[in-house]
Amino acid sequence: MDLSFFIELVKEYGYVSMFLINWLLLFGMPLPNEVAATFSGVVTEINHFKPVYAFLAAYLGLISSNTFAYFIGFTLGMRLLRKLKETRWNKAIQKFDAFLVRRGKWAIFLSFFLPGFRWAMPYVVGANRFPFLQYAFFAYTGSFVWMMVYFNLGRTFPYAYDTILSHLQLFFVSLSLVIALVITIRSIYLTRSVRK
Repeated sequence: MDLSFFIELVKEYGYVSMFLINWLLLFGMPLPNEVAATFSGVVTEINHFKPVYAFLAAYLGLISSNTFAYFIGFTLGMRLLRKLKETRWNKAIQKFDAFLVRRGKWAIFLSFFLPGFRWAMPYVVGANRFPFLQYAFFAYTGSFVWMMVYFNLGRTFPYAYDTILSHLQLFFVSLSLVIALVITIRSIYLTRSVRK
């Protein structure tokens, strides 16, 4: 992926642009999250940026966008959930609510490592009125670990990170699909066994 535009942006606006690149991913900026996190590490190796400040700028962009998404889900999601509960999706929503109560904390933490889940989780958790402090603890911890992994990948391999990322993304997308498939099959199996 050609990052020359982002490199020029960082040269012009510094750490603020690292924050904004990671914050704008929430709104569909055409850049994978992994690339944005790795990019902040890369620029510390190819330019004069300090790693601690670059990491903090990127991390703060990530968690502020997730917090914003949580509150969007919290304020607007309840109306949508009420309408969905009047449809055939009611049982699925009830099961997800029960899942959030039982294992939601670790699902929030692990969602950062699964493409798709990472984007949707703050909206869904907010819409389900999951307590914000619990959400923040697990989301901020998970995002810190995730950001640290990709940031250091960019610092360690500033010229080969693109190849490494493509393999990692393929792995995590495949893992996400397998998890979604297992959840779907398990849900179908449980629904049929309840009917019997």
